Amino acid sequence: MTTYESKPAAKWNTRDFIGYLNAKHKETYGIPYVTNNRGMEAKNLKLMIDEHGAEVTRRFIDKCFAEKKPTLKYPGCNFAFMFSYMRESVLSRVLTEIQAEQQRAERNEGVDNTWF
Repeated sequence: MTTYESKPAAKWNTRDFIGYLNAKHKETYGIPYVTNNRGMEAKNLKLMIDEHGAEVTRRFIDKCFAEKKPTLKYPGCNFAFMFSYMRESVLSRVLTEIQAEQQRAERNEGVDNTWF
């Protein structure tokens, strides 16, 4: 069985993302990953992967973990929360960042960066 660790993020599927969420959550918050409905979470992961691609989905998750600070009531963060409450602001910024990176790469494509 392959895991997210053994392949590039662009090729991750929902199972890979669930493994990534578990590992990243433990690393970020120091507690196990918890979700109420794994089926719905997998469905929402697949929806985001299909709509935006695996790379965007991974960056979205990373940014959500970086921004969501634990509280006594909510000491962790799961994909259901990210998808429902953070998607509008965080995903918009991720997409904007990627668009800017692509535009920079296009501008630099024909530029000769050698120094004489």
